[in-house]
Amino acid sequence: MEHFYQHRQAGPARPRGPAASLCCLHRLTATLLMSLAVLLSALLPGCATIDLPPVAPLEGHVLKPIADVDLHQISPPMRSFLQQYVAPYQSRADRSWALVWSLLDRNILPFDYDPQLTLTAGDTFDRGSGNCLAFSSLFIAMARAAGLDAWYQEVEVPPQWSSSNNTLLVSLHVNAVLEHRGDQWVIDVSGEKFTSSRRTRRISDDEALAQYYNNFGAEALTRDDLALAYAYFVKAIETEPVLAYLWSNLGVVYSRNGQVDAARRSYQAAIAINPAQSIAANNLFLIYQSEGDLEAARRLQAQVDRHRRKNPYYLYHLSTEAMAQGRYAETVDILDRAIQLNDKEYAFHYQRARAQVLSGDLENAGISLRKAIDLAPADSPVQTASLDFMPELPE
Repeated sequence: MEHFYQHRQAGPARPRGPAASLCCLHRLTATLLMSLAVLLSALLPGCATIDLPPVAPLEGHVLKPIADVDLHQISPPMRSFLQQYVAPYQSRADRSWALVWSLLDRNILPFDYDPQLTLTAGDTFDRGSGNCLAFSSLFIAMARAAGLDAWYQEVEVPPQWSSSNNTLLVSLHVNAVLEHRGDQWVIDVSGEKFTSSRRTRRISDDEALAQYYNNFGAEALTRDDLALAYAYFVKAIETEPVLAYLWSNLGVVYSRNGQVDAARRSYQAAIAINPAQSIAANNLFLIYQSEGDLEAARRLQAQVDRHRRKNPYYLYHLSTEAMAQGRYAETVDILDRAIQLNDKEYAFHYQRARAQVLSGDLENAGISLRKAIDLAPADSPVQTASLDFMPELPE
């Protein structure tokens, strides 16, 4: 199975205002078995100088140039907004509060979370929507234009898997930090309360920009547009070379294009940057297995096994194998674990219903099927299913 990939800390007291309750996840990439997976950046350990391989050309494709992007460019409407809501305050502390209030108050700046929408600060302001990278870029751009100190922060959260167009997506989290005289406000449009034990990492503007390009590469990969995905991933690597997930994602493009040697070097680069990069380890493991290099595969086995146990779609794959062999009770047990990791995937509930029907557990099968129908898209064959008629799902 191949894989590719407002809480206040300190500061002056201010009246509480409404905070947007918006999710703030963005996507990156990797592959899984017959499909893909998209991974967000992992927290990187400090590393010494790393010998990175040259980026190999994508064979059989015309290179698509990617234009430079300014994530933080301030538009005239943004300057007018600052002039109206922030400029009247003289002290930095008051301007900090005014900026947070105005950007998070829906009555002042309506904002809708869209996990698919990666935008620059200016486009985010104009459209009033975007993902967490988009909103964080908007906030940081506005803060700096107001003479305040703000930067990106990556937050370590449990991977959240989902599926789209035969592509698996796993998301992590980014937000913005506003700082004044040692006090910090974490501006997080998800509305989540992160505990102090949750690991965070300040990331540079270049890394945020690399994430921007990487997200577009991931979207191109879900459409199987290898040339465009390659162009965006290369642009991201040129922007910030020492990010493990970029090399892992580039490796997936090579792998899909049949360039196994280039894919291997990309995965190895990802692991050299971050030995804990489980997506790259899984993909490299598959290459070693296919080439019969069992010793090299053995060295990655433990890491790959840990990664797969946390991946609900890998568990779904195991359930399909168990089902085909008539091990229905085991199929249900495996799917129970997958659903604990992601209870929003209709295919998991539908597969469990089928296994429960085959094992004679019609009462629980009915419950599972109703859940699957509730979650399935309108054009899914699941919508016409019953306990007497359960069609196979398309691959």
